[in-house]
Amino acid sequence: MSLFKARDWWSTTLGENEEYDQGCLSVADVDNSGSGQDKIIVGSYSGFLRIISPHPAKAGDGVQAEDLLLEVQLRDPVLQVEVGKFVSGTELLHLAVLHPKKLCVYSVSGTLGNVEHGNQYQIKLMYEHNLQRTACNMTHGPFGGVKGRDLICIQSMDGMLMFFEQESYAFGRYLPGFLLPGPLRYSPKTDSFVTVSSCRQVESYKYQVLAVATDADTKKEIEQQKIGSGKKLLADWILNIGEQALDISIVSFNHTAFSIFVLGERNFFCLKENGQIRFMKKLEYSPSCFLPYCSVSEGTINSLVGNHNNMLLVYQDMTLRWAAQLPHIPVAVKVANFQDMKGIIVTLSDCGHLQCSYFGTDPSLFQAPKVESRDINYEELDTEMKELQRIIKEATKTQDILPKIEKEDDLTLSANVSPVLDAVSQAVDSAVESEAVPSVTVKFSIRTRLHVQKTVLAISVPPFLALTQDQFIFHSIGEY
Repeated sequence: MSLFKARDWWSTTLGENEEYDQGCLSVADVDNSGSGQDKIIVGSYSGFLRIISPHPAKAGDGVQAEDLLLEVQLRDPVLQVEVGKFVSGTELLHLAVLHPKKLCVYSVSGTLGNVEHGNQYQIKLMYEHNLQRTACNMTHGPFGGVKGRDLICIQSMDGMLMFFEQESYAFGRYLPGFLLPGPLRYSPKTDSFVTVSSCRQVESYKYQVLAVATDADTKKEIEQQKIGSGKKLLADWILNIGEQALDISIVSFNHTAFSIFVLGERNFFCLKENGQIRFMKKLEYSPSCFLPYCSVSEGTINSLVGNHNNMLLVYQDMTLRWAAQLPHIPVAVKVANFQDMKGIIVTLSDCGHLQCSYFGTDPSLFQAPKVESRDINYEELDTEMKELQRIIKEATKTQDILPKIEKEDDLTLSANVSPVLDAVSQAVDSAVESEAVPSVTVKFSIRTRLHVQKTVLAISVPPFLALTQDQFIFHSIGEY
């Protein structure tokens, strides 16, 4: 077994014939237990919502009954799950579930169980928003610099950004020049939204610009601009990357510069807050997902990048530091803390293979079974050694002296040609009438070690010779 494999700490397969994508995985202490242990939240396109807390007895064990905290089937497909401070009046974490036509916010709570089945978990619907347009993805954060709460922005399939201030709908804005939806992320430092348009360029929009722009719900845009109640929506900065983007991540760790990471189809970009390229890395494979995280080296950022070759690679800025093999193609990757195990890598495939793994060089050493020890009898060993040496010596002396026995063929065919011509010519079709054509008799002998039936002997001669009979049929030839 190779050392360069992601070590399986815990793994399972969720459901049957279910599909998952990038936004279907989230990791957080969603039940506000305060223990510092994360839970895995997974939603599927089949409408299943699962909350899992892995507790393997030892590394590599499969799922246990108590690991699945909650499994509920919702009526609509789950496009994305996020955890944040989505309920007013409290700073507890809540779960936001995005459906194609609806946004639901739940509270997750657990009660102590009186039996050995463990704790009982349940979700309670806090509020929901019915959407007029089909949703694609969402992002959340303290829009406008609010304290102690998170707002939600949903991007629709037709390019509208819908803003929700927790239980109430705020406003909606259309992105200019929209064709197809792309990844969307919120930047708390610059208070702006970063996306990649169908023109293959990264665009950043300030929240304040979106808030004062012309309302997307009105059809009288010209009249609204005349009275000065709105402005045209303009991007803060634009960067052309020349390819479609799979995902965007915005990070700002301690001792590191603020960075915007964009994972393209063939390149990996790191941008400054003003849209300038800090560095870019050309990829030699087709990526599937990525996740930047804090590095132990000051001033650098590590990034996990999964690809369609079942590989998970670790980059320190532009330098490849590690590569590990996965049993599946990851479409989403997160880093979580379980059972005092910090930095567990959680990966999810499109068919529901969920794995918690870690990197390292733990060798899978083969240990030979113990052999029963026995006392050695040196006298018997000496006697056996002398006998073997005698046999070798005899074989060396008699080598190539004894006659070799040649193996006889199963079938032997011999031809005997008479040295003199026949006294009376046996030629039948003679073209010369004045003289007799000379002939010679040939005798064939067939010997076989096996009993053969229906044997045909065919004779062929050059064109200047003739045969009285060119074929003989033997119904049976006995063995000798």
